[in-house]
Amino acid sequence: MNSFPIIRIPLDAREDTEQLGSKPKFWVLLDGRRWLFKEARANTGEDWAEKAAAEIAREMGVVAATVELAEYEGRRGCISQNFVDVATGEALIHGNEILAWTVTGYGKAKTFRQSDHTIENIQAAMRGLFPEAEAHSVLTVLAGYIVLDALIGNTDRHHENWGLKLHLGSNTPGFQAAPSFDHASSLGRELLDERRAELLSEGRVGSYVGKGRGGIFRDSDQRHGENPLRLVQVAARAYPSYFRPALEQVAALNPERIKSILAALPQERTSMLAKEFAVAMIFSARTSLIELLR
Repeated sequence: MNSFPIIRIPLDAREDTEQLGSKPKFWVLLDGRRWLFKEARANTGEDWAEKAAAEIAREMGVVAATVELAEYEGRRGCISQNFVDVATGEALIHGNEILAWTVTGYGKAKTFRQSDHTIENIQAAMRGLFPEAEAHSVLTVLAGYIVLDALIGNTDRHHENWGLKLHLGSNTPGFQAAPSFDHASSLGRELLDERRAELLSEGRVGSYVGKGRGGIFRDSDQRHGENPLRLVQVAARAYPSYFRPALEQVAALNPERIKSILAALPQERTSMLAKEFAVAMIFSARTSLIELLR
């Protein structure tokens, strides 16, 4: 596989500033399509992690936003293609809005430690919105996103980082699961190479994978969000019919293809050690996830 390209964004392509999230974001128009540019913070690999995660999602069969590496006025980042067509009556309804409709007392404006953001409340919300068969289908898609998080160590699945697409432009308005998006907090992107080398040499990659705190809570009494891998280990037992399809997709992944995705990240964006560590993370998590099929 050739290296992934880096899109140089013209100055006049910028549209507006995106308010959600903590990093500099703004919309750009490229060849008639809108993309959200997200600048990578200093000393992080948020740009390459988001690109790699989108490619891994595609390999796994998870519908995710299209991502490309990008640069704007010398600022490195990535662009994520807009998947909502406002012109045809589409809208994105974030998870916090959905849960506020269906969970009594849910604080949709709470940014941190929203302990009501649980698997149980998510599944109850979907069952409150959809008939049984449709709810099962949507929850199976969302379970795939949670399994993807476990595979790549994504710790940022908070309640504004998933949602439903609302369709208003037809005779039968309805919802469907939105593509998965915002995977930058994954693949050890915050580590320096010295730390990566230490964890690899000491055989502690699995320990690192098991320590990250995610954005979904196991239950409302939990002080911090559950580790993404541990969350799947618990949720797959509670809701096996939702999670088994994604676990089977993980088992079917071609390890060489995963390696080739990381290898295709340009050297100017990430080091060989960062790629090696990301692969080790994925393989460690994959082994644990496959065990859940037994």
